[in-house]
Amino acid sequence: MMRLRSVGPLLVFASVALSAQPALRQQISLGLWGAVGGNLHAPDLQLALGRYDRSSVGFGWGIGGAVAVPVNTSLGVGFRVGYEALGATLRSAADSTLRTAVGAVELFPHVSIWLGKGGLYLPLGVEVGIGTGASFQPQGQTTWQDIPEQALRIALGGGMGWAIPLGRSTTLAPEIGIRVPLTDVSGDAQWKPWKVTQTRVAVALYFGSSKKPGEPVPEEKSPTVALSTDVARLQVEEVRLTEYFPLLPYVFFEEGKATPIAEYTLQAGKAQFSLERMPADALHINRMLLDVVGKRLDEYPLARLTVTGTTDGRRESIELARQRAEWVKQYLVTSWGISPERITVQAQRYPSKPSASHSTVPEDRRDGDAENRRVELNVTIPDVLDPIPLTAENQRFVRPEILAWDLQLESADPIVSWELTLSQAGEIIDVLRGQGQPESPLRWRAAAAKLRASELPLEYALRVTDAKGRTAQAIGSLPVEYISSFRKRSERLPDRTVTRFSLILFDFDSDVLTPENQRVLEQLVVPAVQANSTVRIVGYTDRIGERDYNQGLSLRRARRVRDFLAARIPAARYEIAGYGESILLFENASPIGRQLCRTVQITIETPHASP
Repeated sequence: MMRLRSVGPLLVFASVALSAQPALRQQISLGLWGAVGGNLHAPDLQLALGRYDRSSVGFGWGIGGAVAVPVNTSLGVGFRVGYEALGATLRSAADSTLRTAVGAVELFPHVSIWLGKGGLYLPLGVEVGIGTGASFQPQGQTTWQDIPEQALRIALGGGMGWAIPLGRSTTLAPEIGIRVPLTDVSGDAQWKPWKVTQTRVAVALYFGSSKKPGEPVPEEKSPTVALSTDVARLQVEEVRLTEYFPLLPYVFFEEGKATPIAEYTLQAGKAQFSLERMPADALHINRMLLDVVGKRLDEYPLARLTVTGTTDGRRESIELARQRAEWVKQYLVTSWGISPERITVQAQRYPSKPSASHSTVPEDRRDGDAENRRVELNVTIPDVLDPIPLTAENQRFVRPEILAWDLQLESADPIVSWELTLSQAGEIIDVLRGQGQPESPLRWRAAAAKLRASELPLEYALRVTDAKGRTAQAIGSLPVEYISSFRKRSERLPDRTVTRFSLILFDFDSDVLTPENQRVLEQLVVPAVQANSTVRIVGYTDRIGERDYNQGLSLRRARRVRDFLAARIPAARYEIAGYGESILLFENASPIGRQLCRTVQITIETPHASP
């Protein structure tokens, strides 16, 4: 259940930078460079001013131009020229100081050894420094004096660089390096030995000037993408639809606080609240959870409620957990007039069935912590937390509800982003976006509310963008058949009843049917299944955990429900699927949404006899 998640954008950038072929590796390039670093002085000088034999460090810098020529795919040669400053302050055993200023024109012929197929390289060469002047200033004096016989500087140079493509012919090359001297600063016997080692951080900007000698520049190809699906058409039918919306037995709280998260919608009491006017959406219904519970406790006067406050198990105290439970109790007492004797308050540091607080993935751990900061509801009459049924005539029902496209994608460079746009008659009805290469199959949940009440085709367009900003697009359309209630009557088409259940809750990382879910299945779902019914069972998960693991978990959840129902109504036709987190039913930035995604949706279609 562990996944590196929010490192996604970083991994995309790294894969681009490491695998893309920079122009520096393919073309003759000219550039400018600048460097800063440290001058490590190792003198042993016996001067009239004293003996200076202590190692010291001074600030160094350099600036100049460069040329780089590729030899083959693994090797290049280059030449840099520029000015370098090598000075530092020397100290004697008596702690007197001697300021020095040393400058030289740097000539650095070198080879570049390329590592792998991307932009990493090793520059290795010999630096030749032609002196432009060397001087010193004794402590307490204001004048500078020349150091005699400034010597030709010879040093071995090496390091590591990273060529980052900024465009077709432009390359940014940050580099770390070292220069190990073979000669002294001065040829005068009094000023020897005195060597200067350089460590430096440099940045160069190269511009490609021509193709590599004897070799054409490879043609840069744009990516290609195609989509295919085995769905012949999309059918939208008006049916009598009954949908059961689940209730979570949890109220989630702000970190370090005894108040619920701002997501909850709290009514002003009995007069303004009606279950019949609830929106047909599980997320909105559960944002009104406390008022639903208050309403049902009012309808079941013998029901008693236990509220148990919990924390994320980190810095939050057990007292805070109790305050959270007391907050829920006080709301039900004040807003709904529930007798305080019917509500028992408990507190514990950690939930008995916690979410992913112990994950090593920071994003998953944060999600788990947010879910564990809660109040758990337990009632003596389970009907108080039963799913809420809402029935509507002439509701649109889509088949298939999940569309899946297989991708055929080719790209010389990594794909960094994608966008799937769905529309009817030019009007956009949904947009899916993602980073990196899209997975195949690419899935979309065809929400009936987003589709038009007409036979306009569903148009789709997938656009992908690679690391160099090149794009490719695949487009297509699906015919839509719209079957209205009027058409059924006029053409004497068979009608059907559709009932949908969302089975909640599966515990975190679990496919076990809890006793509460078994009761809902037995009392609500089993009576709705007829011998001629088609029962489609689809499992889902939230975003926490590995994608492949979640895919298997969602399918196991669907199989559990199928086996339970098939043992009781074997004559019905059963279809199962598991979509894991490839289809997120609800917004996963919300702990309510993540909990609601740990579900199995059961859709029962029962045809009626033709009129």
